[in-house]
Amino acid sequence: MITKEEQNYENVRGYRFGYHPFGKPKLSAYVYFIDGLLIDTGQSKVRKVLLKSLNDLPIEQIFITHHHEDHTGNILPLKEKFQCPIYSSEKCAEFMHNPPSLSFAQKITWGDREIYQDLIPLDDHITTKEHSFEIIPIPGHASDMVALYEPEKKWLFSADLYINSYIGYFLNSESIAQQITSIKKILEYDFKVMFCNHNPQLNNPKAKLRDKLNFLESAYSSVSELYQKGLNENEIFKALELKENWLVKFLSGGMLSKMNLIRSSIRDIESEKENHF
Repeated sequence: MITKEEQNYENVRGYRFGYHPFGKPKLSAYVYFIDGLLIDTGQSKVRKVLLKSLNDLPIEQIFITHHHEDHTGNILPLKEKFQCPIYSSEKCAEFMHNPPSLSFAQKITWGDREIYQDLIPLDDHITTKEHSFEIIPIPGHASDMVALYEPEKKWLFSADLYINSYIGYFLNSESIAQQITSIKKILEYDFKVMFCNHNPQLNNPKAKLRDKLNFLESAYSSVSELYQKGLNENEIFKALELKENWLVKFLSGGMLSKMNLIRSSIRDIESEKENHF
């Protein structure tokens, strides 16, 4: 089943698409359109509906916030349709030359994405006729992830920095410490709305982002304390009374799990130790 929904704020259009092979989708992803600029391309599982929904938009350029499949799933058909330049960070452009493999769970939820070797790297800004967006690196959820910030309108296009105040499971490639640093950096900016790709926050976005920061800092601190006492990852998981979503873990081959929160924290703790020497 595929669902779609349109949400408008000022002159930003948000298009939400969800897919599930059985029943109503529980997960969905947004793409945003503003002044000729399309931000991200959605998941390939909704390709026909997405292309039809965007068909009449005057898309002049596309920007990709990071390489994950729910953001890059329709680059090729959109490029063919609109014949416009497609931009990203330099690191994202490198990733898309040979994207990381996906788990079965990711493929059935979002679909796969094709190799794309023609992303145009941008470092500082991307401009439209009416707006200039600052490109802000926000690694953690993905090492190449960036946000777009429009200071005059106080819009923040936050990619997957927020998603929710509590996260149920993590990718095996995530860095908890980097996410904490990225959130703290973004909170220094003056924004009134947060166009998250999964859960936009049009009211009190900073409070929501602080809630996630508190969750991550608390989890990281708890893991660190137990790890310094000599507990291993399984003992820490048990001590924190965490419960695994075994179906997600199984279908993803461990690429998505709550245990990855523990493993990421331990990696970051060890990395911090090494950097002190």
